[in-house]
Formats: sequence, structure tokens, C-alpha cells
Amino acid sequence: MLAGSAGAAGMGDAALLRDTIPRPIGYVNDFEHLFTPVQVDALDSMINEYERRTTIEIAVLTVDTSLTLPGNFDFFTQQTMSAWGMGKKGRNNGVLIGISRSFRKIRIQNGAGIEKILPNADTKKIIDEAFIPYFRKGQYYEGVVSGLRTLMQRLE
Repeated sequence: MLAGSAGAAGMGDAALLRDTIPRPIGYVNDFEHLFTPVQVDALDSMINEYERRTTIEIAVLTVDTSLTLPGNFDFFTQQTMSAWGMGKKGRNNGVLIGISRSFRKIRIQNGAGIEKILPNADTKKIIDEAFIPYFRKGQYYEGVVSGLRTLMQRLE
């Protein structure tokens, strides 16, 4: 667990946080165990095929309470995206979808190249309309499939 306040993270927190960021294990990094192995494989395949077609790198990260504090969730996902080197060099076309059932939070982190075509207001709309309705019913896999499809369509 991170030291410090549950509020805004500072430079010291960034250095400490880098030590707690897990290494990616694929396109879907399910550290909160929201998905079955078959669901992880299906999501991995969906994202892999999309990257082959578009070069846009997307990853899903589920965050349990051992990785960060609730107030640092957004910062944690931002730092994870950076640590994982998401997006093609020079294009900054990475997208990290961070989800925490425990914290009741979701965040889509976009690389600078993605922000040009998908502003924060559009990202929020995708979260509210494609992910959240399923998450409210405890259907995390279905919500991620719905959200990924919507995100992918919007980015093409």
C-alpha cells in the first residue's frame, strides 16, 4: 500500500508508485480477478486484432486495493500507462482502461495522439453509456466488451 495521503500525488509519490506498478502480462491485466481465463483470452484476442488493424495499443488493467489507494487511482493508471510505454513511439496512440470494482472507479487514460481524436468529454460519455450500465449489474466482462467496441468504433 502507498504511503502518504489519499489525495493528490506528488513527485515523491510518483517514484514510490513506480515500484508498485505490476509488469503487464498481456492486453488484459486482471489483478482484481474480474474475468474468467476464457474471458481474458477473448478480450486479448479482440484487442490484439484491433491493434493489428490500426496500430492503436489498448490495455485493460483491473486494480485491486493492494496496488494503490482510492484517491490515487487516476494517478496510478496514468503512471502505469507511462511505465508500460503504451502507444507507438512518435504517435502516442495508447489507451489504458483502468477498472477497480473495489474502489468503484473506472478511468480511460489516452495518449496525446488519441486525445486529438477522442477528447475527455467523449471518453466520459463512453464510460457512462457503454461501461457503467453493465458494471452496475456486476457484468464486468460484458461492460468491457461493450466499452471496447464503442471505443474502437470511435477511434476508427
